[in-house]
Amino acid sequence: MHRLLFASTSKSVLAAAFFALLVLAPDLTAQGQGRCENGRVARIAIEGQPVFGDSAGAMLSKLYAVANWLHIETRERVIRQELLFRTGDCFDPLRMSESERLLREFVFLQSASVEGRQRRDGDWDVAVVTHDDWSLRLEPQFQFGGGFDVTGIGLAERNLWGTGRGIELQYVDRPGRDEVGAAYFDPRFLGTRWDLLLSGARTEPGWLLRGTIAYPFLGLVGRRAAFQDALYGEQWFRYVVGDAESLSALILPYRQWALQLGGAVRLLAAPRGEATKLGTYGLTVSYERLTYGDSFCEDGSEVNGCSLSGGEADTLTSPALRERESLRLNLVVGVRGLEFVQRVGLSTLRGKEDIALGMAADLILGLAARAFGSRDRHVLAALDLYGGSRVRGDWFSLVRANVEARRDYKARRWQDVFAAFQWTNYWRLSRRHSVLLTAEGGGGWRATIPFQLTLGAPWGLAGFAAHRYPGGARVVVRLEDRYLLATVGRLFDLGTALFVDAGRMWASEGMWANETLYGVNSGIRGSVGASVRLAMPAGARMTYRLDVAAPIDGRTDLGDVVISFRIERVLRLERDPIDRQLVRSRDFALGSAATNFK
Repeated sequence: MHRLLFASTSKSVLAAAFFALLVLAPDLTAQGQGRCENGRVARIAIEGQPVFGDSAGAMLSKLYAVANWLHIETRERVIRQELLFRTGDCFDPLRMSESERLLREFVFLQSASVEGRQRRDGDWDVAVVTHDDWSLRLEPQFQFGGGFDVTGIGLAERNLWGTGRGIELQYVDRPGRDEVGAAYFDPRFLGTRWDLLLSGARTEPGWLLRGTIAYPFLGLVGRRAAFQDALYGEQWFRYVVGDAESLSALILPYRQWALQLGGAVRLLAAPRGEATKLGTYGLTVSYERLTYGDSFCEDGSEVNGCSLSGGEADTLTSPALRERESLRLNLVVGVRGLEFVQRVGLSTLRGKEDIALGMAADLILGLAARAFGSRDRHVLAALDLYGGSRVRGDWFSLVRANVEARRDYKARRWQDVFAAFQWTNYWRLSRRHSVLLTAEGGGGWRATIPFQLTLGAPWGLAGFAAHRYPGGARVVVRLEDRYLLATVGRLFDLGTALFVDAGRMWASEGMWANETLYGVNSGIRGSVGASVRLAMPAGARMTYRLDVAAPIDGRTDLGDVVISFRIERVLRLERDPIDRQLVRSRDFALGSAATNFK
């Protein structure tokens, strides 16, 4: 039965925080103006280019013309509203470059440029040119190898009627679990700068619902941010049992309620070099409740098919897994000194992207105490680090690492320790040729919530099915040689990649509290493969990728080949999650705050 805790003590705390959020809201648009030492913005001209540009005289011109006619171009007011300056404002080069970068973050824009020309009287004419991307996308998902693992299909319109709003429908078929879902995104909720994201899915165990309304920091010039994030989920956590070619799993149903709201401010420090120095200070209130159901076995698509003793199944309901209910106050402190450089065809085929150079660090400290009305009493600590540099020429080295842990008052020890890192190197050797080297890893220790990693793709080695080699800590190194084969008119870019990867899974006894949960020590494993990469239309920043890979093993035969399809998006290592498989076990409030306060 739902406790009265959240309806009494917590209710007053959340109400007070929400009232503060509303009080701050009217002032959030005041991003500040400096003295007009460089003149003012006298005129803003906006030019929107269709997906296939001016098709007159080109091959397949009729096809381009029909495609442009079918596509609804982004409305001018959508672009104008996203600019960080208005006519009459002081001319600020940082606001110009940040406006350009924020426009490029929209998935429905292929590129954007903001350029100013100074008049004789000292004022400026600003030209904003955007190039639409194809916004209607079909996104299939599948993998073959060691049996059929995941299949599904998604249909998304990223720029509904040219307004910037997005809607997505998705169907996913997993063994024993069908999922049908939809999502809606509005970057200008009720005509404001607030973002609205609503999503819902009907899963085998029940419903998964989430709603977020957020006022984000406006690039590097934004000074305030606020958000509210709510989640309700009835889901299954699938523990892979042992290591076999066919999937055998133990299913743990769980139910989660979560709510967080908060705000943050940024202070601009004196500039040193070209990077913009910022300090972030924020406060959030979070509530989370987590309960478990009865576990059951699953073998392939057959429920109750795996052969486990009652004692083995009961490990999931042992004291190692704990139900939660906590109300927590979280302090967020961050520093960042970042600048962004634009490159073409780095992580994409020919798309324009922004690479973050410099450093960023965010610290979150949370306190769940009896004085707040929290049932669980603990201290939460989390640290998130990022660093990016240009080694030489077009060689970029980017690194991201984070760690979190909670100190439980009752257990008197640190528990639920999760850590991850990713080191990415891009060498752009020529306009068509680039090399990618990555090293990444993650793990969990003393977990009191559902947790498990696997070494197979898409999180690990491409030559192994997703369920292979379950465990508690994983490291993967990957070397990939990419080449742009051709650009066919304005229709698509076609490229290839050759890759080799190696990794290891650890499941040492005592490594984490749930050591009985079927982890294996994989030893060093490797795979080799090739990929076909496709971007439609030409210059798009979203890449469809088909991988064919096989384990590096003298006994490998045709049946061991893994064929997988996935979608690559522009790399944003400074803000994207490092390990999406590890995210499902991380604290809800940390992921929510990290997303909305970056």
